Amino acid sequence: MKGLDQDRVFLITGGIGGIGLGVAQTLLEYGSRVVVTDVVGEEGADEVARLGAGDRVRYVDLDVTDPEAAESVADQLEADGWPVFGLMANAGVAPTSPTVDYPDDTWRTTVDINLNGVFWTVRSFGRRMVERGEGAIILTSSIAGLRVVSPETHVAYGATKAAVAHMASLLGVEWAKEGVRVNALAPGYTDTSILDAIREESPETIEEWKHRTPLGRLIQPEEIGQAAAFLFSDLASGITATTLSVDGGYAAR
Repeated sequence: MKGLDQDRVFLITGGIGGIGLGVAQTLLEYGSRVVVTDVVGEEGADEVARLGAGDRVRYVDLDVTDPEAAESVADQLEADGWPVFGLMANAGVAPTSPTVDYPDDTWRTTVDINLNGVFWTVRSFGRRMVERGEGAIILTSSIAGLRVVSPETHVAYGATKAAVAHMASLLGVEWAKEGVRVNALAPGYTDTSILDAIREESPETIEEWKHRTPLGRLIQPEEIGQAAAFLFSDLASGITATTLSVDGGYAAR
C-alpha cells in the first residue's frame, strides 16, 4: 500500500494482543517498520519476536498514563533513527459495572488510560510530526463511543471513547495545515482474547452481538489492521478529522 514502507515508522500503544497486535502484523506485512508498546515487559518482547519481522519491529515498554514516559520514548526513538511517522493511540480498558455501583477508582483509571493516556501520547509524538511537517495519527475509539450499545454497561468506557473520537476531529482540523492527519477508528465487536471470559460466562451475549451486526459475525483483528493501514497510507491523503467505523454495519442499525 502506498506510503507503507521501511522509510516510515509506525508506533502502536497497547499493542500486545487483540487489535493492536493485528494492526502491527498488517503494517509489517506491508513492509513498514513498527514499534509496539505496552506495559508487559519481557512478555511483550517475546510476542513481538514471534511476529517474525526481524529488525523491522521492536517492543518498548510505555505507560501511557505517564506523560514523561511518552516524551522519553519519543526522544529515544528519534535518537535511534526511528522517528515516528504514524501513531495509533490504541491503549485502553473496558471495565463493566452498573453505573449506580461504579467504583471511583475504576472511573479514574479508565479515564486516565483511555483519555488522558491518548492525549499524552498524541501530544508527544504529534509535536514532533508538526515540527517535521508530516505524519498520520489514528485514535482508537469504539462503536460504544458513537452510540449506546447493549447489554454491557460501561459508562466510563463509552464516555472516554466518545471523547477520543471528538479529539480526533479537533486535532485533525488543528493540524491539517501542518501536514499531520488525525482520524479515529471505531471498531465493532472484535474477535480477540478479551472476549474469552464472555464466551465462557455468557455465550448468548456473543450471539446477540452477532445478531445485531448486519454482517452476522464478529470483526477480525486483521480487518481493523487493514483499515488502519489505509488511514496511515498515502491513499488516505485527503482524509482527516473523521471517524471510520469498522463494525460490520452495527452502528447503522
